[in-house]
Amino acid sequence: MRRSLRRTVLTSLTIALATFVFLVLMSVPGSMDRIVHDASATLRLIVINRNLPFYGMPARYCDQIREIPGARACVAIKAWPATYQNVSDQILAVAEGLEIADVFPDYDLNGAARRAFTRERRGAWAGHVLMNKYHWHPGQLVTLRGVGAGHLKLTFVILGEMPSTHYPNVFAFRRDYLEEATRAAGLPNPDLAMNLVVRVDKAEHVAPLIREIDATFNNSDFETRTMTESDALAGGLSILGNVRAIVLSLGAVVILTVLLIAANSTAMTVRERMSEVGVMRTLGFGRGAIAAMLLGECAALGAIGGVVGASVALLIFRGGTTMGVIGRMSALWVTPTGAGQAIGVAIAVGILSGALPVIAAVRTSPATALRQVG
Repeated sequence: MRRSLRRTVLTSLTIALATFVFLVLMSVPGSMDRIVHDASATLRLIVINRNLPFYGMPARYCDQIREIPGARACVAIKAWPATYQNVSDQILAVAEGLEIADVFPDYDLNGAARRAFTRERRGAWAGHVLMNKYHWHPGQLVTLRGVGAGHLKLTFVILGEMPSTHYPNVFAFRRDYLEEATRAAGLPNPDLAMNLVVRVDKAEHVAPLIREIDATFNNSDFETRTMTESDALAGGLSILGNVRAIVLSLGAVVILTVLLIAANSTAMTVRERMSEVGVMRTLGFGRGAIAAMLLGECAALGAIGGVVGASVALLIFRGGTTMGVIGRMSALWVTPTGAGQAIGVAIAVGILSGALPVIAAVRTSPATALRQVG
């Protein structure tokens, strides 16, 4: 490996880059599955407009839903798309009622945190991805500008990091603050929420409550469609089409490309060592031993490149980052398990890239190999 150090370094870097890209690509479907799986453990329902899903639902419907047996709490959530420092810093902020703590116990907004949210009208909580990305800290003033009509500008006080793993990009603030600012700016302020989120008291009440909510608002001005939180997220992801197939195809292209590059490099390396292979065969080394040495070098190159590429990906994406491909509310994670699998793929690619040249080398007779000098 030291004999052609430049070639070794370039081949390893090629494998490292391919491992990085492959690992990030493979983390996309894994992150999508993680989002849906985490949501499946919650006892929450999402209520949307049956006929016009993106039009919204009256926030006042929550008052009626709370009276239905099995409904433990309900909160109206209003989307407020905004930007932070420039137009590329897009944040989907959500304005929520004070009932957020009852509906989202995983937000851990109890005790002092809930009192702070109640006391500070401008208070906001941000997921750990946003906190890390923009280096926010509790007590910091953050100004967001709406992307809708009027480009409403609101200033918030960061109360802390939202501990929820379900929505690591969430930026949650009080809905009454948004409504007051909207009225003060003379902008239209319909009593429509993006959706209503209902917390169910027991798992066995989920299905009956879904039927009861939809029956309650049947033939109303805003008919409802109620579903579990995991179904709502899965449905939202399905709008993007077969992302998983596209990502897997791209991953296969990456592996095939690096396999061809590594195979070319290995072929040159083996060709330069044909005379050495002939000498070793003459001294009594078996074909298996020689093949193991050459393939071991290929595996070492794959391991070095794989470790470098996977380590960089893990360093950058282990804490999660915004995954725009499936919405600003979601995130992409690279896990240690995924990194280990990517390193294994890199080693396999290294071995496969050397398989044909090595087989050809060990099958060459010693006399012929000794004549192939330099």
